[in-house]
Amino acid sequence: MTAIPARRRRRMIAAMVTSGLSVIALPGGLFLGTNSLLHASGGNSIDSRGTVDIPSSAVEMLAVINSRNEVASLALLAVTPEGKGGTIVSIPVGSMADVAKSEQPRRIADSYATGGLQALKTDVENLMNITVDFADDMTAVEVASVLVSVGTQPVVLQQPVTDTSPDGAAVVVLEAGSSTATPELLAAGLASSQAGTPESARLPQVKALWNSIARAGVATPTADVTGSTSSVMPLDTSLFTSTVAFVNALLMGEIDVWQFSSTLFTDAVRNPNQVDLYGLDGGEVLMVMASVVPSALTVTSANVAVMVDIPFASAVVAKEVVTRLAFLGANVVLIRQSPDLATERTTVHYNDSIAKTEAEAYPTLLGPLEFTESNDVISGVNLRIVLGNDFVAFLGQGSATSTSTTSTTEPK
Repeated sequence: MTAIPARRRRRMIAAMVTSGLSVIALPGGLFLGTNSLLHASGGNSIDSRGTVDIPSSAVEMLAVINSRNEVASLALLAVTPEGKGGTIVSIPVGSMADVAKSEQPRRIADSYATGGLQALKTDVENLMNITVDFADDMTAVEVASVLVSVGTQPVVLQQPVTDTSPDGAAVVVLEAGSSTATPELLAAGLASSQAGTPESARLPQVKALWNSIARAGVATPTADVTGSTSSVMPLDTSLFTSTVAFVNALLMGEIDVWQFSSTLFTDAVRNPNQVDLYGLDGGEVLMVMASVVPSALTVTSANVAVMVDIPFASAVVAKEVVTRLAFLGANVVLIRQSPDLATERTTVHYNDSIAKTEAEAYPTLLGPLEFTESNDVISGVNLRIVLGNDFVAFLGQGSATSTSTTSTTEPK
């Protein structure tokens, strides 16, 4: 990984300044219910020391290539730890690569033209702060062959999907409005891009195409997070060596789609060449990666590793807490949506006095905290924060002075 923690911190500072409070839903891939992780009964989940391991997920970077050998669409295919269903994360191909100050700003898609698939994979890993298990680049014909089992699906497009013909003329691949699309048309749409058209105009159509593919996923019952007998067998990531394997696993369960928001850079500092270059929200990226593929995250500092349980169905709250924690220097390694009702006070569970000492600075950006000693040990995690209503109230007040209390409880 070439990106350094200081650059990630600068992105979080920008996210702190620009984050909004619009209401959006949480990513559907949020990881396991609280009880599922802490009380899993399977021998594969808890080792002889009583340490709980965060189950592994599998993630692929898929680049869909157009007829001009350019990256037209880019996505992460994330399979759940159960190996059934998951999340398709759509990444703008014009996202600005995570480069050093001494380097010229560039689009991540440009690395494919100069260095091929490996260069693109490196750029995506640096930008997302993850390690992918598999990377692939596919043409429309190749994608269509992988999507055969998807069948014909309904699709709703705000604008037509257009491509550029060899003579430079615009060609309509899919008309605007409601229609049905075969795997061949869905693949052709993902592989289409019109030269000279801003990617921002095309992104809604890309998301609509991924949504149509996701409709083919099998509905699965809601996981039981209330009992103490649930367990997750370790996912054998060695089986995921092809896009076919990833797509087939996704189609065995429910599939969620998330597309990163992006901002066009027009200033001469960040976009000196005035290309179609976009910035991502660092808080949003961290929120999605920590909830959908936490096992793929790369820890960027020696500071404490934090997992967050969120009893609110709100991506706004999730993004705010991870952005603030990252700004404070914490490594956010896992986000989960808890099925429990929110308590009034946000609780910090710790079993390490050093981690507790570091977290005592958190109230400045998280609001009132209650520190609770616990014997639960989660591999790779120093602190578990369970958000309470106080955090939501704190967001409404802006930056404010807060207090913290300490208590000791038995393991849950």
